[in-house]
Amino acid sequence: MSTSGIVSFYQGIAPTLVPNMDLQEIFRHSLRVTPGSLVLALVFGAVAAGLFLLDVYLPVGGGLYLEPSEIFVTLGSALTGPIGGLIIGFLQGIVYAPERNVPSHMLAGFLWGLWYAVLWVRTRDRPNGKVIRILCWMITIPVYYYVLLLPLHQFIYATVTLQAAFIPTYLATAHQVIPEVIGTILATGILLVFLIDRYAKPVNWR
Repeated sequence: MSTSGIVSFYQGIAPTLVPNMDLQEIFRHSLRVTPGSLVLALVFGAVAAGLFLLDVYLPVGGGLYLEPSEIFVTLGSALTGPIGGLIIGFLQGIVYAPERNVPSHMLAGFLWGLWYAVLWVRTRDRPNGKVIRILCWMITIPVYYYVLLLPLHQFIYATVTLQAAFIPTYLATAHQVIPEVIGTILATGILLVFLIDRYAKPVNWR
């Protein structure tokens, strides 16, 4: 995806936030990598990969499970920026079926890191900025799953692994991740509530 395409994407979904920095400037600044953001990305990626590798999950009934590694992918990408998201996505995806998990998680991690940077910059100087930021975060978590992560993941799975049609495969999977979506919304939302602004700021912006 080109720079102009990414900027247009965020202009479309965040028109009501306070325009105190140009979106292209946010994009350029977000690509910075600092020693802190690199180390934190490796930590988040290792935890996400470890949870997946150890098959840590919570049964929620009906044959559905809450798999918690995406909590660390989404939150880690937010706090370390899009390049951190690439690292975390790679580490999480490499442990199982990397042919579909690596590209889908790297794409989702990269774009999610950009999205949180937009949220941070556009809400940091508002009186109720933290509340607005967390609400926007929680409302858009389904976008992470159903727009950024699952389409590419299921496209590769359907066309390469199963040699089946993409749409039916995507739809069959979509309802299975509902517990995970809800769990990620609640867990990351609660963590962001208790995270003071100093640490809620992306590390590569400090």
